Amino acid sequence: MDACEPITDHEFGGLMAPFSLSAPFVVAVSGGVDSLALTLLAHRYALRHGLSMIALTVDHQLRVDSTVEANAVHALLVEQGIGHRILTWQHDDIPTTKIQEEARHHRYRLLWDWCQMNNIQTLLTAHHQGDQVETFFMRLAHRSGLKGLSSMRVQTQTPCGLLIRPLLSITKVRLIETMKSFGIAWHEDPSNENSKFERIRLRHALNTFEDSGILKADAIAASIQKLQAIDDFLDESATTFFNAHSLSLFPLVAFQAQHLVLRRRILVRLLKEFSPKSYGAPDDLIDRVAAQMMHPTFKGATLGGLYLKRSMGGMVYVQKENRI
Repeated sequence: MDACEPITDHEFGGLMAPFSLSAPFVVAVSGGVDSLALTLLAHRYALRHGLSMIALTVDHQLRVDSTVEANAVHALLVEQGIGHRILTWQHDDIPTTKIQEEARHHRYRLLWDWCQMNNIQTLLTAHHQGDQVETFFMRLAHRSGLKGLSSMRVQTQTPCGLLIRPLLSITKVRLIETMKSFGIAWHEDPSNENSKFERIRLRHALNTFEDSGILKADAIAASIQKLQAIDDFLDESATTFFNAHSLSLFPLVAFQAQHLVLRRRILVRLLKEFSPKSYGAPDDLIDRVAAQMMHPTFKGATLGGLYLKRSMGGMVYVQKENRI
């Protein structure tokens, strides 16, 4: 496939094939080239397969022109015969710190709330290969472990529904060419060029490295896929461990017999299953507890709102920490 060719309907059908969609789905669209390309391709896909699709735009109300831009997206999509709704983030004050993180959090909350109110279980977003590479390097800079460096998945089962990123293997250049082939103009959010944001500064640096030939985005993406395979293997191995024992009660000696990487993943699984949402557990704490459990004198430890207690018989009981 030529690196500059637009995405064809046939190719997009192949990208969507693994998900076997048979029910209505939603596409998140901002009005930029990425999400508009996805929306138009997904609309044609839905028509070919007799599926119902609707596009949702979140008006974050963070810029004076945001509502005008959201209305312009609405007019464009309606003209294309695509159902569209605008969701507005209602807030009194504009966040002064972590603006992009706050906007992302509320964007997904609004999108999933709408999906749940309308009994829709599937949401598509337009993350592409460039986004994946940026995410990898951002997490690398923040000392993420394997799960973090595995970056985004093509599909993620969330508590609210299935999140699908069908364009994760597609370059930005091809999305631009796709929009050009449709003959439709797009509008980019000015914040996408604002260097006060970490992601934008990283994007500019990565573009410089890629232009010089030092960095190859497709090679980084291939490495991320290998990391994902290892991450999946560890998840499956943790599942095997708990299938043989119990999430809330297991032999300490069985835990100690595992590879140190798997011991850590077992603790992560316990956090995922039992820990109250208000608690967190940084990597260094997980590593410290894993090391404590290897010591012959281990009697108990706290971890992210959990208490892991060793019994006289050498079993580990997992229970929520009793905080008074």
